[in-house]
Amino acid sequence: MPSIRLEGHALGLLVGSVGAVAFLLQGYDQAVVNGLLTLPTWEKQFPSINTSVDKSHSRSVLQGTAVAIYEVGCSLGALSCFILGDILGRRKTIFLAACVVIIGVIIQATPFSLGQLIPARIITGLGVGAFTATVPMWVTECSKAHNRGRLVMMEGCFAIGGVCFATWLDFGFFFVKNNSVNWRFPIAFQSVFALIVLWLILLLPESPRWLVKKGDYEGAKDSLSRLDALPRNSRLIVDEIDIIKASIDAEHVGSSGNPFAMTRNRHLHRTLLAMAVNMLAQMTGVNIVTFYSNVIFQHILGYSPTLSRVISGCLQIWQFFCATLAVFLVDRIGRRKLLLIGSFGMIIAQSGLAALTKYAAGSKSIAGATLLFDFMTLFFFPIGLFLIPFMYSAEISPLRIRAKVTAMSTATNWIFNFLVAEVTPLGFDHLGWKYYTVYVCTSSLAFTVYFFFCPETKGRALEDIDEIFLRSTNVFEPVKIANSLPLGAGAALDEEAEKAEREELALHGRRYSARGS
Repeated sequence: MPSIRLEGHALGLLVGSVGAVAFLLQGYDQAVVNGLLTLPTWEKQFPSINTSVDKSHSRSVLQGTAVAIYEVGCSLGALSCFILGDILGRRKTIFLAACVVIIGVIIQATPFSLGQLIPARIITGLGVGAFTATVPMWVTECSKAHNRGRLVMMEGCFAIGGVCFATWLDFGFFFVKNNSVNWRFPIAFQSVFALIVLWLILLLPESPRWLVKKGDYEGAKDSLSRLDALPRNSRLIVDEIDIIKASIDAEHVGSSGNPFAMTRNRHLHRTLLAMAVNMLAQMTGVNIVTFYSNVIFQHILGYSPTLSRVISGCLQIWQFFCATLAVFLVDRIGRRKLLLIGSFGMIIAQSGLAALTKYAAGSKSIAGATLLFDFMTLFFFPIGLFLIPFMYSAEISPLRIRAKVTAMSTATNWIFNFLVAEVTPLGFDHLGWKYYTVYVCTSSLAFTVYFFFCPETKGRALEDIDEIFLRSTNVFEPVKIANSLPLGAGAALDEEAEKAEREELALHGRRYSARGS
């Protein structure tokens, strides 16, 4: 199969960029329906989920289901990678996911009844869920320790960019009156992103770690040679493969392929931690804003339909800049600190929304003040809680069960994403402003779990992270061990070895040129 003639840093950047386009699609599809729910053409096409004139319990439930059923598809798509991830490999799984997304988008953009829309959203979700379970793992396994965080966090930046783009595209088509193209085109446009991934993914290298796991050492050499821009038989390539093999061998001693087994390598501990990090990130309640900002601004705070959409668009632009900032912070501040900052910020934001929403009805000044905490929500979440849970799950998982753990942790993320989207209409109907206090409590729980149980992984090779858990004897020790354990050969020492080998190759090249002349 032909491949793109790039190598080294340029190839790594392209790998990260293709992963970012996949997440651009994820963010776009996550947000596109938010701007369509109050369109007259949408309400006319799907009257059974129109809550603007009928706020009955049944309609609120049905609207929440129609919006959130996408997350069920995403969860199932992520879980499918429990099996497919190790059978097909990373690239072929992503290719298959892109095909499924395209099929789902075609159906989702052409429905004439709710019975067509809901299955279409599930199908689209199957592909997007597989993206989110596989792409961060693929990029993580193809990256070096010193820039892994930046390359993976590009996906978060693009995902928020997708949310922002969907919000403003919805706003533009809001002015197309009395024609269903104002909601069909925004839904259909996301197929462009899937086609880009479909075109590029099989031209890029497979994960060298998956190839080593499958015993394809020659293929792993080829992949590492392209990613590192070194000859395939160079000492550094051979040493890196040996390190990966040694890590796999260490896992096999008294171990199993069961992610819930209580092994020397702490499979159960690491699986539950990966799932908890993702669950708690969603349970900070950010999707109240992501899915229902237009409904909240228009029906609860009393803003006009146009102004509601403008505010939502500004919120997403703000979130995009915050997600961009996270790209530069993740390898400087670290994963653990950003998780703590994100969860603590969400405690403050949800507390502020609870306090002000209670008095916002009929008061323009208080309604305006609530926007401060909406902007705060979309600062802290992309900084620490949006993509770091996906990346962190891949980092702390041992190679032997990495595909299984990332599949389950990503599915957990989507399940609780669905939960928030599903219950929010009912939450506001029955609890009003008190609904926000639920997320004050869950955000506090998230901060506690991240503080006591999440070790820092910044700057460590994936094989070095295994050592943290191998040395642990209980769930509280990894944080302490990570703080005291120096970086291993996979991080700073790995960069020095690569630099030395490149200098040696350059010297040989100059000697060869001198002999030839």
